[in-house]
Amino acid sequence: MFRYTISKHDSDLVMMVRELVNNYITPNAVYLDEKSDRIVDFNTLNILAEHNLLTPNIPKEYGGLGLSHLTTAMILEEIAVGCAGVASIVSTNLHAVSPILTAGTKEQKEEFLPRLTTKNPELAALALIEHKPNLDIFAFSGNMDIRNSSINVLDVDEDYITLKGHKDYVMNAPTASFFTTMFSSTPKGEKKDLQVIVLPMDTPGVVVGNNKKTLGLRACIASEVILDNVKVAKKYLLGKLGSGFLVFMQNLDRNVAFTGAISLGVARAAYETALSASKTRMYMGKPSFEQSAVSYNLADMATKINAARLSVHLACYCIDNDLDYSQAASKSKVISSSVAQEVTSNAMEIVGGRAYLYGHQSEKYLRDAKMLAIVDGSEQFHKNLIATQFD
Repeated sequence: MFRYTISKHDSDLVMMVRELVNNYITPNAVYLDEKSDRIVDFNTLNILAEHNLLTPNIPKEYGGLGLSHLTTAMILEEIAVGCAGVASIVSTNLHAVSPILTAGTKEQKEEFLPRLTTKNPELAALALIEHKPNLDIFAFSGNMDIRNSSINVLDVDEDYITLKGHKDYVMNAPTASFFTTMFSSTPKGEKKDLQVIVLPMDTPGVVVGNNKKTLGLRACIASEVILDNVKVAKKYLLGKLGSGFLVFMQNLDRNVAFTGAISLGVARAAYETALSASKTRMYMGKPSFEQSAVSYNLADMATKINAARLSVHLACYCIDNDLDYSQAASKSKVISSSVAQEVTSNAMEIVGGRAYLYGHQSEKYLRDAKMLAIVDGSEQFHKNLIATQFD
């Protein structure tokens, strides 16, 4: 029997995060959205780091809170209510360390994980998106030809691998202290040749390129990462030789529900904004909420948000309890991103004309929801994964 419950301690933690968000993140969300191509908001990062919330699922033995997937998803939803971009900073950390947690050695965990649990905020990045337009990391699950992968092995000796290449749209890259990425160990480019590696950002030859101007999630700054003849110690390889594809897909499944949780937060914020507006916006001498068309629309939003939340929590429950979680995770991504796009669009109509002005939180919600629809794989990608697991 599924029981989506957390301990009182974790429940109190989620409520504490809600209070932090209301006091420090929500009031600055529009500012972060407007200035994000030029600044990183370390004030917000400092607040999250103070409470060890930048990567809250890191085990306690490495300085983290050791939270379950379910509690972590609840925290991400709360942060996303305030600003989905800030929640994406945390989610990117979670994505970046996931291969280390599942495939890393004790020495690798001791070197990298404690960096993200101190009160001086450090970030991590995950470099997967290919620079070449005809390449897509998410197509590795299909029949994609990866012989022209954008990261190539130039040389291999007893202790080092020399890499050259280019990854695009790497979230957290401008401020990350390390990142994880994947490359093909041979020119053949077969799945069995894929390898995951963790790289310190200060490795000679690693260059962070220009910041990207994105539609949404702007508080989480993304940029290019260029590897220019980077000599990497083999001790930074994650997992056994040839395990890269399995490590990648396993960790995509384990973390995609976090993106679903962020979509939930955006949908909830849009719904709450619309609900509040409907009680103050007058129509024919009465609050618009008293019009059945408006109140029914709000009821529909609330129902779909709750349904999406149950889907996300089910995926997290399966992960926490070592059940088969792949299909549940993809389903949670599909429904939560779909609900977020629908709710943010309908909420703008209830709020009215001011919602369409640049700088209003409602139009930010719409842009963030659209970005989240493609982060961690599009709806079509996840529907394909779901379909391949049918009996």
